[in-house]
Amino acid sequence: MECNERVLSFVAEWFDPHPQIVKKYLLKYHLSTDEVEMKDIQTKRIFLRKTKLPPSLRESDFFIGAKILLLSRDLKVIEYADETTRSLLESVNEMTICVLSPAIYESIGDAMSLIELAGFTLVDLKSMRLRDVEDAYAAADLLRVDPDELLRPEPLAVMTFRGYNSVVAVHDVVKSSSLVDRGLFCPSNLDEAMMYTKFFMSRQSRTSATLDECTCCVIRPHAVRERIVGSILREITSRGFVISAAATFRLKRAAAAKFLEVYEGVVPEYREMLDEMCSGSVVALEVRLIESGGCDALDQQEKIVESFRAHAGPWDVNMAKELYPDTIRAIFGRDRVRSAIHCTDLPKDGVIECEYFFKILGNFT
Repeated sequence: MECNERVLSFVAEWFDPHPQIVKKYLLKYHLSTDEVEMKDIQTKRIFLRKTKLPPSLRESDFFIGAKILLLSRDLKVIEYADETTRSLLESVNEMTICVLSPAIYESIGDAMSLIELAGFTLVDLKSMRLRDVEDAYAAADLLRVDPDELLRPEPLAVMTFRGYNSVVAVHDVVKSSSLVDRGLFCPSNLDEAMMYTKFFMSRQSRTSATLDECTCCVIRPHAVRERIVGSILREITSRGFVISAAATFRLKRAAAAKFLEVYEGVVPEYREMLDEMCSGSVVALEVRLIESGGCDALDQQEKIVESFRAHAGPWDVNMAKELYPDTIRAIFGRDRVRSAIHCTDLPKDGVIECEYFFKILGNFT
């Protein structure tokens, strides 16, 4: 983007829990100095003078719909504040949506890799089950498919991406692949994209999480930014695991600290690890084994956690690369903080960690 001397201006909102009101701010990002400033739109008062952008944020984090953690406040960017910013970013950060039918849900990694490799960044992902037959018929009418295709036992997956002219570009990428004939649906124009989004993203859905005999994997924000989520998903499923549920989350610091509290005082890089988990979207996965192998529930729970942890590799990425080069962290990790994935360490925590995302944090029924 050739706008290094420009200022990007947005309207951002923050829910103040004490008076229980939503406050709106004019948020300006000075690209040349990497500084941000904020003004309360209602009172016209300066809320934040020019301040260096926190290391956890970067230019690509500023787009409509983005959630930004700034000064311990969870801000949501809701609109452009001027036409200059709109003209610079609207086509660059255009959003599109894709739906993966239950028939090819196991190909979720292939579908996502296809789009990420074309240069588009994952914004939102959720595996889901339609609430009833009526929903299935409405979705089938929108996608122009047989309703029975959406009533299979496997979940469907909904993914949104952003990038330059994404609606048309992603449609063309998908259309040229074999996945389009197998059950990957993408809108061909902005009107269709709005209809897809309204139907699949605005309504409450049933989670596909089983919360039973499972382990938790969390793909870290750096991997989302690097567009390797699909590659990680493919790696997981190629090793005999099933991704029974998937969803993106933007963790508030308190939620991330709660999830990582067992590592405080144990892992030297705990503070940096916490910052990384709050720096962007994470992708939470519920992972299960394809075959139960005739084990009872307790044995199966231990088996899935221990098996997946072995495939994940040591949390120390340098050690993983040297001693276990075929593990997931060795392949995709960068360092101890940017280790690509978190995985459950103890069998008793597998269901608990999955419940944290898919029951406590998730907007599911």
